[in-house]
Amino acid sequence: MPAQWEIFYVQSCRHTKPSPKDKLVLVAYIDPSPYGFLINSKINNYIQNRDYLLCCEAEIIAIEHDFLDYNSYVDCREAFPFNAGELISSRGFLSAAGQAEVIKAVGLCPVLERIHKNRILK
Repeated sequence: MPAQWEIFYVQSCRHTKPSPKDKLVLVAYIDPSPYGFLINSKINNYIQNRDYLLCCEAEIIAIEHDFLDYNSYVDCREAFPFNAGELISSRGFLSAAGQAEVIKAVGLCPVLERIHKNRILK
């Protein structure tokens, strides 16, 4: 069973657009079912060009996570559902500092649905 703040490597993640690709996923909460945020190596141009969305990105530092080669970003704009079969290749857990950054981004993000905010921040 995945745990909150656990990071998984998901092959051919169905939530990436335009086509599935391998992704690191942060489990944001598990009750009533697992939901997660996608982790990116950089902030994409769509967000870079919309200042009001920059607060939705939580930077996580590579030296705090042995599975990261470089600082990365948790995109907190949208939480995606995952099933247990997708969350099988654990890479470890988000550091305490990383958790604080995600909690801050979740609280500030103007586009994340309230139901997800409530479940993450409870």
